[in-house]
Amino acid sequence: MSFVGGGVVGGGTDVHKFVEALQADFKTLSLETKKKYPQIKEACEEAISKLCTAGSSQQNSVYYTVNQILYPLVQGCETKDLKIIKFCLGMMQRLITQQVVDQKGALYITNALWTLMEHNIEEVKVLQTVTLLLTTNLVVHGDTLAKALVLCFRLHYTKNPTIVNTAGATIRQLVSLVFERVYLEKDSVHSLQQQQQQQQSGTSSPDADGNSTQDGQTFAMDAFHLFQDLVQLVNAEQPYWLLGMTEMTRTFGLELLEAVLSNFSAVFHENQEFRLLLKERVCALVIKLFSPNVKHRQLPAPSNGTAAVPVDKPYFPISMRLLRLVAILIQKYHTILVTECEIFLSLIIKFLDPDKPHWQRALALEVIHKLVTRSTLIAFFCKSYDLKNHATHIVHDMIAAMGSYVRYSLINASAVLSNGGQQAVGAAGQQPSTLSALASGGNNQCGFMFRGAYLPLVATFAPGLSKAVYLEMLDKLDAPNIPDSYGISLAYAILLDMTRSIGGVIQRTPELHPSHNMAVITEEEHKPLCLQLINSSWSGLLSAFIPLVETSIDEGTTENILKAMQNYAALCGMLDQLQPRDAFIMAMCRASFPPHYAMSIFANAAQLDADLRCHTRSGSQDLSSQFINSCNADGGDFRPQIVAVGTPLPSASLPHSVMQAPVMLTNKNLQCMRAILLLAHNNGSILGTSWHIVLQTLQHLVWILGLKPSTGGSLQAMPKPAVEANVGIQTAVMADLPVLSQMIGQLFESSQYLDDVALHHLIDALCKLSHEAMELAYANREPSLFAVAKLMETGLVNMPRIEVLWRPLTNHLLEVCQHRHIRMREWGVEAITYLVKSALQFKHKQPLKENLELQTMLLSPLSELSTVLHADVRQRQLDCVLQILNTAGEILSFGWPAIIEIIGAVNEHHGEPLIRTAFQCLQLVITDFLTVMPWRCLPLCISTAAKFGSQTQELNISLTAIGLMWNISDFFNQNQDKLMSTQLEDVAILPDFPGTLKMPQFDKLWMCLYAKLGELCVDLRPAVRKSAGQTLFSTIAAHGSLLNPPTWQALVWQVLFPLLDNVRALSSSASNEKVDASGNILIHHSRNTAQKQWAETQVLTLSGVCRVFNTKRELLQMLGDFERAWSLILEFIQNAALSKNGEVSLAALKSLQEIMYHTSTERGLKDGQTAQQQDEEIWNIAWNIWLSIGMESTKMSATTRLLPGVPGGDSQEDFYIPSQAFLTALIQIFPAIFQHIQVRFSASDFDKFCTVLTNAVCIPVQTDAVPYIMSTVSDTLLTPLHDGILECMELIQKEAIRPDSESSIRQLIPAIFRQLLIFSKFACAPPTFQQSVEHNKYGKSGNHYANNASVEVVSMNYIPFGEKSISICVKLYQSTATEDSVVQEQILHDIIKALRTPLAMKYKCLSSSTWKLAISSLISVLHTGLKVARTKPQHFASQWDDLADTLDKFLFPISVCTIEDRGLEEIVLDETIDCQVIELLRDEVLPYAHELPHQFIMQIVVLLNKGSIHSASDSNICYESDWKLREIFAKTCFETLLQFSLLEDQATATACNNNRLNANLLTAGGAGAVNKDFAGRLAVTALLHRFQEVLKRFNDDERQSGKCPLPRFRLSEISFVLKAIATLVVSMKKAPASKVNKPAWDLLIGLYPYLVDCTTTTSPEVSRSLREALLQYTDLLQAPSYVKDNAIQSNGQQ
Repeated sequence: MSFVGGGVVGGGTDVHKFVEALQADFKTLSLETKKKYPQIKEACEEAISKLCTAGSSQQNSVYYTVNQILYPLVQGCETKDLKIIKFCLGMMQRLITQQVVDQKGALYITNALWTLMEHNIEEVKVLQTVTLLLTTNLVVHGDTLAKALVLCFRLHYTKNPTIVNTAGATIRQLVSLVFERVYLEKDSVHSLQQQQQQQQSGTSSPDADGNSTQDGQTFAMDAFHLFQDLVQLVNAEQPYWLLGMTEMTRTFGLELLEAVLSNFSAVFHENQEFRLLLKERVCALVIKLFSPNVKHRQLPAPSNGTAAVPVDKPYFPISMRLLRLVAILIQKYHTILVTECEIFLSLIIKFLDPDKPHWQRALALEVIHKLVTRSTLIAFFCKSYDLKNHATHIVHDMIAAMGSYVRYSLINASAVLSNGGQQAVGAAGQQPSTLSALASGGNNQCGFMFRGAYLPLVATFAPGLSKAVYLEMLDKLDAPNIPDSYGISLAYAILLDMTRSIGGVIQRTPELHPSHNMAVITEEEHKPLCLQLINSSWSGLLSAFIPLVETSIDEGTTENILKAMQNYAALCGMLDQLQPRDAFIMAMCRASFPPHYAMSIFANAAQLDADLRCHTRSGSQDLSSQFINSCNADGGDFRPQIVAVGTPLPSASLPHSVMQAPVMLTNKNLQCMRAILLLAHNNGSILGTSWHIVLQTLQHLVWILGLKPSTGGSLQAMPKPAVEANVGIQTAVMADLPVLSQMIGQLFESSQYLDDVALHHLIDALCKLSHEAMELAYANREPSLFAVAKLMETGLVNMPRIEVLWRPLTNHLLEVCQHRHIRMREWGVEAITYLVKSALQFKHKQPLKENLELQTMLLSPLSELSTVLHADVRQRQLDCVLQILNTAGEILSFGWPAIIEIIGAVNEHHGEPLIRTAFQCLQLVITDFLTVMPWRCLPLCISTAAKFGSQTQELNISLTAIGLMWNISDFFNQNQDKLMSTQLEDVAILPDFPGTLKMPQFDKLWMCLYAKLGELCVDLRPAVRKSAGQTLFSTIAAHGSLLNPPTWQALVWQVLFPLLDNVRALSSSASNEKVDASGNILIHHSRNTAQKQWAETQVLTLSGVCRVFNTKRELLQMLGDFERAWSLILEFIQNAALSKNGEVSLAALKSLQEIMYHTSTERGLKDGQTAQQQDEEIWNIAWNIWLSIGMESTKMSATTRLLPGVPGGDSQEDFYIPSQAFLTALIQIFPAIFQHIQVRFSASDFDKFCTVLTNAVCIPVQTDAVPYIMSTVSDTLLTPLHDGILECMELIQKEAIRPDSESSIRQLIPAIFRQLLIFSKFACAPPTFQQSVEHNKYGKSGNHYANNASVEVVSMNYIPFGEKSISICVKLYQSTATEDSVVQEQILHDIIKALRTPLAMKYKCLSSSTWKLAISSLISVLHTGLKVARTKPQHFASQWDDLADTLDKFLFPISVCTIEDRGLEEIVLDETIDCQVIELLRDEVLPYAHELPHQFIMQIVVLLNKGSIHSASDSNICYESDWKLREIFAKTCFETLLQFSLLEDQATATACNNNRLNANLLTAGGAGAVNKDFAGRLAVTALLHRFQEVLKRFNDDERQSGKCPLPRFRLSEISFVLKAIATLVVSMKKAPASKVNKPAWDLLIGLYPYLVDCTTTTSPEVSRSLREALLQYTDLLQAPSYVKDNAIQSNGQQ
């Protein structure tokens, strides 16, 4: 006590002040009481005196005098004077606060206050004073304390509410104070125990320990007594210590008990006595008070609502306080009240029964909430009850009850709604809200909706914190009106906190506010505890969570429930509690779908449902299944917003009806999906076998939402086709889809953090899912590719440990690839190929390049795909190979054989795209990777390339493959040193070539290549044969030098000759049916049958082999069997040359030509007898081959000519016509052979040669060869063939006329002439072959040549040939005319006969050049020949008639020529030519008339006469033309005739007025003069008659024509006649008399009148001529004298 032993704290001054103040106060009091209460006044004065002494002496402090001081104050309180009482109370309070009151004083004060209390005076002041008295120090205890407390209790039950409240507050404060004092002494517990022991032993010793111990014991005892009495009072029994209590309410008592228990738990825990009190009294009390609540059953209220209240009806204030008390007992004393807590908890759980009042259930829930937020409590319950055999399973029951409560609340709400507002059992709240209420509340509503009944979330709690509402309503006397949904809102919070607490226990997370009396769980206890906890809780939690998720209407609520479920499932997984784990996961999975759909999908998971039911204990509580079923029934009209509509994923368990309808997903379904994803993502390692359910769900959702797997296995939203009107996804969700897809992606990404076992679980689940999908796909339903895509994704993220999962993963995917549904296969192969590519590119710990095992493992699934028959799979396999080659080709050290085998595993029936891809791979291998490949792969590459060459699906590939073989050959060439140095142990991979010993491996590699190319050369497709052939021969040409010489023999005899043989055989058997061009390609008619296509191959191979033969001639000659090879190759050439195909035969000739000309250059290299002999043999073979080719090929046409009239020859062979090019080539080869055989060239050889030539010329030209006819070699129009033939003729001719030539060859000259003349005839009369062809062609149905047309031939090209032949002939004749053989063989006659044809035809000739050449040739030949003929007439006798006839036919042709045809200038030129003929006669024949046969001369005169007359004859005039007559020709004839007939000497001849006549005219000779005279007279008379006739007709015509002038040619004619008359008159005058007789003169004069008639003409030209003619008559007007005499004589005679 601070006051003991010395004044107030703060020193003497303070004490003085205090004493002074007291004195003053007492003085005041004494003054107040002086009148009424003198005794008080006295007491005051006494007190003042005491104070004076106390103040003066330090030893006698106020403390010791306090009782005397208090006396007047107590007395004052006993007065009824309020003013005095107040004053006294004030002073008491001051003394108390100054801590000067001792125990006795305290008792005085208490008594005084008691009195006041009894008289109801100044109650508030009294309470203040009591409070001060007890709180200021510890003086008051024991009975005084009890009395003070009772005083307060008494005041608490007065009528005045202010006093009641103040008293209540005071009591609470003081009760706490009593218990707080227990803490003040540390050893108070100890002293109390001693005291108890003494009491028990019956001894009571005086307190010798002094104040402090006494106080300590007192405090504990006080507390104990107080608590004990409170229990008594609540129990309605008499108190032991609080004497004087008049009344006490239970509610207040319970509140006080609660306050003590909640604030001073340590007192109870540490003190046995208190503990007993708690156990035996408090718990019994609680249980007793609970009885009305437990027994009570709520019945529906009668309609009048005024029923008598039953006696034991539970009373809200008490029930509520009891529950508060229980909550504290359980929370704070569970360790010491284990059994009691079990009872309490069971009671609370009972309170949740549906038949209990609504408020009671709400209160019970609030208590439960308080409990479950503390994980330690849950752990304790579980350990103390659930784990014990015979105890109630509190945790289990509590959670089960929660589940039932939740389900009941929902079902009840909907029942109320459907009863039209009738309240169901126990529903003591308001009406449940309806849908309209929800609608009006807007979108942000939270809560639950079941069958139209809406239960909003009316209370929200922070996680882990309980906040009671109704437990705090201490002022309410009646049960409050609790909202219907309060219960479910609270239940929802409890369930979440329960889950959280269970998690806290299992994961040992420390509590936020730990209390000091927690039960400790040891390590060994922990595991069984956790297992029991799960076991007790899972079914109940699930039975509550399922309906909550099902009915929650806002995302937040759903999210919380789902989080709780996720966490719980994860806990189960951690503890290996598979059944609960799977049940929770299943529940979440079900919630992701509409109910009917979920039931169908998870029909096979019925097992779990059964388990669920076993765990939900009593039948009455088993609402779970009922609930699930009721949710499934389409009750109520509330439909959550549908955010996505999709098609159901076909699955085995789906009934047909479900399959038909679209699946509608709500937001909540998607939320559940996200929850599942999160669970799997965060707790993948604990999912184990339930991966299957999770993945199955994800698969269904992904399907319904239309997410389709894309590259790498991730999922993407594919736009739905607009056709499905009932399928759609809301825009809001569309935005979520990528997020969902990303979450799914992350889920599988997180598999990289799983351990190997967990990873295998995941892969097994995926495989199982995939198997199910495959089964369904067999029924031709669209399969889900989710599993396959995710297997791939899992593989990709686990690359670092790929060997762990590669085999199971790829084995399953290979099965998928075999599936008959294309989408399944597609993805199976996509997955394998993607994985292989990624695995190859991944940077493994040990580099892949060096890791044989890993490389083999990674490539093996790719190789195994080759066994799959589906082309699409193979396509992807090859695409993959292509990408591998592009990206990882350089690391494939060990994988090459596998890669090449995959490429080569493609075959014919696989289709073109596949082959194309495989081939791209091969291309890449061969172009880029040959250098890095092991040696042993090279033969494999060759055979694979050859395989692609021979495939028939795609031509271009075959061709390119052959190109690749060329690349390989280049590679061999460039790397020859490396390849030669590498020797291969495993020889088996190289083929064997018999016949050559010890062929080097490098050569074998080449032979391998050549042999494969050789096989391709006889492929069925022409283009392939062509390409292979070209490649074969090009490679041989380019790289053949690398082979050893002995290998060449193998090449020639084992590759090349067999090739020729095969080609020949196949060509001959090829069909000549037309090839169908199948519309897409135009096939040239020269390639439109198989035979023609083989022809090209024949050409290629033959020329190729010949080329090799030529270039390697020296090498082959060294090898020893050259002659055999030579004759064999010529035999092949002959065979080909005689082929019915022009192309082949022509090429054969070209090859022959090459060989022949090649050899000629090499002749000088050989020497010696044997060489000479061998040479002769070789060339004889060559000449015979040439002849047989020539004879055979040209004979064909000859035989054809023999069948002109056969209608449609029996076989097309008959109709074969060798081409011009062929014949030309044949002819052009001859000179090469001829130079080797000319020494031995005999007449019979020449004969055969000529037969070939003639036949060759006669062969018609086909129209398609016309371009070939136009030679570009020379300016002549000769075709190359004709050119060649004539060159050969000239070649032989040169040899023949060489001065030093052999006599045998000189004998050939006449034969040469005859042959040339045969050719010359073709200028006018081409060979008649084409007529027969024309005739035949209509009979043919189709033949070798044109494209469905007959063989059309052209004949235009013989003219230049014939003409050239004539020219050569003329030249030859000019140089050999005097040769005996030429003279004897009458070659001139032959020439004349040959020229007669064109000359006779003249204008009918095909070309005017022909007859012009013929006539000029005739003139040239005659110039030379006539001289020879004059010297050796006996050899020429037979030719004169023919000559005369020829000239006649030429000068007076039957063919008419008009000016339109030829033009004036031409005609003038033609006339000049005619004149030249006449001049030839004039110069070369007439002067030598005496040396020539008489008959011939007569014929010539007739001819001239005819010429001068014939010119003007009618027959030659075409009246339409204005052609000037052949005036000059006629004149020339006329003059020649006149000169020949009239004139004697040369002089007179020169005087002729025609300047055109040559001056060197020969005078007529004497011999045969008689004939001449006769001929001359005959000529003159005939002329005069003719003139008269023309003049007469002209005059007649001109008269008739009037003013219209006559045609110009008529004028020309008359003009000519007039000029001729003039000339004739002149000539007759000058002629000797013997030449001109009388009648001639008479006729001449007779013309005169006609001439006079002509003078009327208007034409100046005629006038001029007429003038000349008339002038010539001048001399005749007076006859000369000798004429007269003659006349007289003649008259006399007459």
